[in-house]
Amino acid sequence: MKIPNNRKGFKLKEPEVIPPALTFNEPSHLDPLVYWNNKLKHSGITSYKVFENIHRRPNSHSLQNLLNQKSFINQDLSYYIDSFQGLSDDDQRSRLNDEACESLNHDDYSLFLKQTRQIRNLNSTQSKKIRSLVEKLTYYTQTRNFTSKKGKEYNMKVAFITLTSPGSTTNDQMLRAFNHFLDYLQRTANCVYVWKKELGEANNKLHYHIVVNNFVPYYIVSWKWKRLLIAEGVNWPLNDQGRDTTSHYRIELPRNAKLVSHYIAKYMGKAYDLPGNMGYVYGNSRILTELKEKDLAEWEVNTNELEKVQKSHKTIKHDYTQHICCNLLHLQKIAPDLYQLFYDQYVQFSEKITLPQKFRYVSANEDN
Repeated sequence: MKIPNNRKGFKLKEPEVIPPALTFNEPSHLDPLVYWNNKLKHSGITSYKVFENIHRRPNSHSLQNLLNQKSFINQDLSYYIDSFQGLSDDDQRSRLNDEACESLNHDDYSLFLKQTRQIRNLNSTQSKKIRSLVEKLTYYTQTRNFTSKKGKEYNMKVAFITLTSPGSTTNDQMLRAFNHFLDYLQRTANCVYVWKKELGEANNKLHYHIVVNNFVPYYIVSWKWKRLLIAEGVNWPLNDQGRDTTSHYRIELPRNAKLVSHYIAKYMGKAYDLPGNMGYVYGNSRILTELKEKDLAEWEVNTNELEKVQKSHKTIKHDYTQHICCNLLHLQKIAPDLYQLFYDQYVQFSEKITLPQKFRYVSANEDN
């Protein structure tokens, strides 16, 4: 092929250079700004990199996009989802579910169950969130000192309540009674709480685990829970002596942070699936999520103190994040500025989370 001569008024164009594909949609007129943010959390200091003026491209194959955009769902799966949502009869939905199980592969059927809310899954990420919420509640709750009627002194931050029910109780009755019990904890007992529901491995019966940060006498819990179940139509059984059984609850007071972590791991952190008609797997008081812990850029934090804390405490490092496991009390001498930031946040949150006691009790600091 002949290349034409460079005549007057005619210029050869330089070959166009096509840049390689970028992993970020980056505006050409802005330089990306990279810095570290430091979040003062109840479990320590979490630092993470912040990239400004860089916008990630959404991944079209992510699970969230698969659930929200039907264009990515194959025709068979879309047909079963639309058909299920158009049915109101439980028997018809059950037959359609069986048909979808036979026709779809494992991944599509799992997506069908999630999209139609037939199964609510407590995965490992949500399990970590529950643990974090309980630790946050425990950390910002002030220690209560009180004496029982027998004269024994107690120090309390949180209490663990387990609620069960008689064998004749249906899941619907249990769900309705528990909703009223949460209202009672919030409005009457002044409790901030984190709760989780699960099915018993032996009898497949629904029961609840609740972490509360206020003192509620055992007889109040027993009386209120029994009253709510009976109001929902539960026939209360009699024991061998012909008296009502009242042992469908349990209250435990962890004595230290180690025991709190033990109960969280044992009762609140197990991952499993729950039938979709039983509602949410876990929940918490709104105030726990509304109180956002401090998030400071690197120029708002004393770098020298941060390095001292990092050297003297356990640090978990990743490519773009790192977490320093530290305690507020250990920072007062080596990092006074960081300590003051933590302390201000602690006082502010503690005043909002630690609500006044509703029920009478004898304080350990007062005369009997």
